[in-house]
Amino acid sequence: MPNRTQNSSQPSPSKSERDDLLLRLALTERKLSLTSQKLEARNKELAAIFRLSETIGSERQINRLCERTAEEIRRTLSVDTVCILLLDEQSGDLVTATSLHGTVVGGYHPRVKVGDGLLWQAMETGKPLHLPGSAAAKQFAGLQAGQAGVAIPIRTRGRTLGVIYACGKKNGQEFSARERDMLCGISNQAAFALDNATLYHDLENLFVGIAWSFAAALDAKSPWTAGHSKRVTQYSVAIAEELGHSTEFLNSMQTCGLLHDIGKIAISEKILDKPGTITRQERLAIAEHASQGAKILEHIDTFHPLLPGIRHHHERWDGRGFPDTLMEEDIPLMARVLAVADSYDAITSDRPYRRKRSRVDAIAEIRRCSGSQFDPEIVEAFVAVTDSETF
Repeated sequence: MPNRTQNSSQPSPSKSERDDLLLRLALTERKLSLTSQKLEARNKELAAIFRLSETIGSERQINRLCERTAEEIRRTLSVDTVCILLLDEQSGDLVTATSLHGTVVGGYHPRVKVGDGLLWQAMETGKPLHLPGSAAAKQFAGLQAGQAGVAIPIRTRGRTLGVIYACGKKNGQEFSARERDMLCGISNQAAFALDNATLYHDLENLFVGIAWSFAAALDAKSPWTAGHSKRVTQYSVAIAEELGHSTEFLNSMQTCGLLHDIGKIAISEKILDKPGTITRQERLAIAEHASQGAKILEHIDTFHPLLPGIRHHHERWDGRGFPDTLMEEDIPLMARVLAVADSYDAITSDRPYRRKRSRVDAIAEIRRCSGSQFDPEIVEAFVAVTDSETF
């Protein structure tokens, strides 16, 4: 009978075969480890770009956009210093938009002249550059002396908008190729946002220019209202600043102030310049200017957010104003601010039917009407800023 144990036994692998198997296992483990590291780095890069897109995607203020980008770079790459320089179209120099050193934003702000140093080379070639410590020390006297860095151009649509410079890795090592690629990804995202912000500002400036032109046309219509729109705008912005509103709101307040009386273009000069008492019919025609102004501008999409302020700047806090007898906080905020600023300028300006009153009298009158004609909070802010040169 055959020996079953002998028949089922397998020959043992030789030592060389075992060594070969162990080597292949080690190599496979090494490849898996490298692949895992690459995936981790890639996930880190994508997470940084996603965070940045969420953070700056809707940001319209260029300086704030640069600050947030610098903060994300420092967080992602664990570096001590990030400097973002943008091209000044007029001088051709690279000018610092934000400089983040340690926990401090701002501080030293270098300006790189045309053709000066490696940062300009990165700008001119549109290619990333590693900067040795000596080059960084020369370009940024004192702040990053002796620290190697990397310069990444900010490019979009074939144009270079500026340069991102990062240095001072907290682990003391050089920037790896992967980290440079990650910074390039962040730079691309920042370039897209900067381009959008620039286009937004150009468009905003265009419409502010249009608003100034409308205001000038209105001022030219009657000598009695010359300069009125500009002064009301200055007063309104000062009040809004005192109330602590955002830059975006202040910009909107400026444009709304310039346009608030644009409806008077449709009113006859005979009525606007009439020296005596106006009739009831003439008073109704003048009262129409608020709603007429909103109608004139309603076909321009950019002005849509301003229409409530223009239409309702003659509403009263107690609901006895026009055109819609709104009351208290139902009246749009811009309109409430304009109501105070408009009244102050009207009281302190000559009109064909009366002489102007003093600044002191105007302030006292507005305080007297707080809670009836005007929002008390707006009046408080108005009184707080009346000592400024604006008033």
